[in-house]
Amino acid sequence: MTLIKSISGIRGTIGGVSGENLTPIDIVKFTTAYAIIIKEKYPNDNINIVVGRDARLSGYMVNNLVCSTLISLSINVIDIGLSTTPTVEMEVVAQNAHGGIIITASHNPINWNALKLLNEKGEFFSAKLGEKVLSIAENIDNINFKMRMIDCVELLREEHVEGMQNDPGHDHEHDEDCAEEHHHHEEEEHGLG
Repeated sequence: MTLIKSISGIRGTIGGVSGENLTPIDIVKFTTAYAIIIKEKYPNDNINIVVGRDARLSGYMVNNLVCSTLISLSINVIDIGLSTTPTVEMEVVAQNAHGGIIITASHNPINWNALKLLNEKGEFFSAKLGEKVLSIAENIDNINFKMRMIDCVELLREEHVEGMQNDPGHDHEHDEDCAEEHHHHEEEEHGLG
């Protein structure tokens, strides 16, 4: 079992003892350190980070830990799911995001995974910033988590509705009927209808 911390990210075998392998604790610490650096660089911004992963079996779990950690630190996550490294890099730029995290262990065996960190240009962190991430992650004791209360589903719903409204061939009466039925169902669930 192995955990390798370097300026380009953190990678290792999944499971085992924290600090010696890539465990949930290590993933949360490293993601938190990355988030701290991004927030320091953009203290007045509403931070957006793109997250993408490869198809490794552990990718889903690692992705959830990374996204949940970022959200708990008041960072908006643009989770693009299964993707390649260049796709995540380009999406950082396309989304005008503050950075990105790629979850992939590249050529390493299947029981490995990794976090690769990107800046706002979709480029890997510099050696100097990489060292800072490592230093912060090693010394994290108390983090002030201030979860951002955003309903991502509602945001996506708004984008979907806007897209449907702009589609001249779409049956808008059906949408209104579905919305009414959904609202009525929610009222019944909560004893309001």
